[in-house]
Amino acid sequence: MSVSSGELLDLAKDLVGGEGECRARAAVGRSYYALFHEASATAELLKLQQCPADKKLATHERLIYRYELSGKGLAAIGRTLRKQKRVRAVADYDIREEFRAGEARLHIANSERLLSDLRRISQNEIIGQV
Repeated sequence: MSVSSGELLDLAKDLVGGEGECRARAAVGRSYYALFHEASATAELLKLQQCPADKKLATHERLIYRYELSGKGLAAIGRTLRKQKRVRAVADYDIREEFRAGEARLHIANSERLLSDLRRISQNEIIGQV
């Protein structure tokens, strides 16, 4: 059985609703990956330009780059995705620094807004293809 980006976001909300910094950090990771998977699917649906082969970028950076190359509106999605990735990296890697539930809630809210935008774009693309 597969999982959806919406289910990952729901898990993030459940996690941040509990007690403890570990839950807040895990919530950020789940909400980021909900966003990453939705952005990946949307990039494929829109047939966004691939990152040039000579660019030695990791998977997440390649996805962000695809959006940044695609005009003003989609470039804004790329910038937001990059910001969300940075917060996720802090939550995952900077464990000596305190990470508060409020930061996680903000990350989830930002991810939720961008997920909604991506879904709307995808839906408009699908309707346009009919």
